[in-house]
Amino acid sequence: MLRVGFVDGLNCLPLRMGLEATGGLEGVELVGGTPAEVNATLLSGAVELGLVSSVSWDKNRDKFWRVPGYGIASDGPVMDVLLAKRTGQTLREARSVALTSEAATSHGLARVVLERIYGASPRYEVVSTRPEWVLAEYDAALFIGDTALEVQGLGGVETVDLGAVWGEYAALPMVYAVWASRGDPARYGFWADRVALAVGWAEGHLDEVVEEALRRGALAMADDLKKYFSSIGYRVGLREVEGLRRYLAEGRLLSSGPYGRVNA
Repeated sequence: MLRVGFVDGLNCLPLRMGLEATGGLEGVELVGGTPAEVNATLLSGAVELGLVSSVSWDKNRDKFWRVPGYGIASDGPVMDVLLAKRTGQTLREARSVALTSEAATSHGLARVVLERIYGASPRYEVVSTRPEWVLAEYDAALFIGDTALEVQGLGGVETVDLGAVWGEYAALPMVYAVWASRGDPARYGFWADRVALAVGWAEGHLDEVVEEALRRGALAMADDLKKYFSSIGYRVGLREVEGLRRYLAEGRLLSSGPYGRVNA
């Protein structure tokens, strides 16, 4: 049985449904979790293959091999990687920024946007708590996934879509996660084939994905969900790889901090 680390959440619901519909899960156990948890399971060897953050793959190239062709990407707005701020404040003036504890790649993207695009010099703290509390205590906060969709419904809050800002800045797609293995990626060519079938299914069954998301209690309207799922891409081709390289290069230009405590 192949154990595969898989990101729980709406952003991977189309892929999960596609794998189920096309028989891609035969002989496979999906081990779900947040992006940070999936990174940890592959690093520990608890899974053999995982959908890990781009940053985690880059930092662990001595242990991880990228399985080419697929991941999670956007070419422009992505809707679920957001910097939120109170209405009337500007990101350039942000002095304290909360970063979700669930992600790694999005941390770097938020810092690129804040420091290199907006010229801010904030202090960062990694937190895991309710959005309402975070936005009462910090000038801005990074939210991803389902929580990012929820934040857009809060009053007195403005959001900045980091996928859109990156696209305008770099004129390239943003790659948030890649498929990576602990062993020779040539052994997992079959998995790339299965993902290809799943992606094709998902693209042709968008209405079914939206219905399932609503059934699961997604905090968004059907039209917004359709737009959201259309903004997420699972193919990592030449332009996406170029965007990945650009993002990693930008991240290496950032300082090491300052970072504060982790709030449980």
